[in-house]
Amino acid sequence: MNALRALALCGPTATGKSELASLLAQQVGGEVVNADSRQIYAGMRIGTGWPSDKQFARAPHHGYGTIAPRERYSAGRFVEDARATIAGITARGAIPILVGGTGLYIEALAGTMPLDRPVADDQLRTRLRAEAATHPPEVLRDWLLAIAPDAAARISPGDRYRTLRALEAALAVGEIQEPSEHGGRRARGEPARLTVVVLEAAPAALAGQISSRVHAMFEHGLIEEALAVRREHGDAPALTGIGYAEALSYADGTATRADAVSRTIERTRAYAKRQRTWFRRIADAVRLDAFDERTPHALAQLARGFARTT
Repeated sequence: MNALRALALCGPTATGKSELASLLAQQVGGEVVNADSRQIYAGMRIGTGWPSDKQFARAPHHGYGTIAPRERYSAGRFVEDARATIAGITARGAIPILVGGTGLYIEALAGTMPLDRPVADDQLRTRLRAEAATHPPEVLRDWLLAIAPDAAARISPGDRYRTLRALEAALAVGEIQEPSEHGGRRARGEPARLTVVVLEAAPAALAGQISSRVHAMFEHGLIEEALAVRREHGDAPALTGIGYAEALSYADGTATRADAVSRTIERTRAYAKRQRTWFRRIADAVRLDAFDERTPHALAQLARGFARTT
């Protein structure tokens, strides 16, 4: 059986991935598959940056708003869902186009894990702390399940501290195990063969885009959206995400609107920096300037070449 194949368009937040992906899908007969860990949540369209109605109308989109904010979602579950979606798209004769900023999802689907690459101890600890501040505990556990399943089996799923220590220990000595039956959430099947395109941008240009995007989110209803999610789902894990925590702080009177906006911009820039670090580690990726006017044409050429070899 041939391996599943797909294009993957990834990169830091605010690099225009949704726009480019929808235009590309329209142009080459593709369908878009969400590979963003936050856009999976229903009712969180503004704060997680879903595609616009115009973008949705250009081509079929999959995997947006499919679970409730109170639910947990993992890389293993993403792989299972994405494999099924890609298979369906391929069977229809269309091109699967993954799009998102969650590097873990992309690499889990491809069967690679950037955290299993040799790094210095200080770098490893710094990176683990940064990822732990960004992702829910389930993501850390997925990493441990993937590289040290025996260690994961000995640790309670909710024990964040021991999970981090086990990750650090396994990665520091390079004792990466083959996948086992521990933790059945990992997906079965061969890794997908991905043609990965990473959108890059100069830090100054990206900072300007992030600032504009955050201001627009607050102007177009982020606070109301955060309150609506909290009314329906209580203290859902998804509400700790960038933008939502700040919007609720303002709504609860513990921060000014200006402070909430400023803090969201600050956290988003820090997140984008971590994303850039992650995507730099992906070998053999095609790297394009997100804001170069020639990029849409380059993407279309790449997609047509991909179609000819499928």
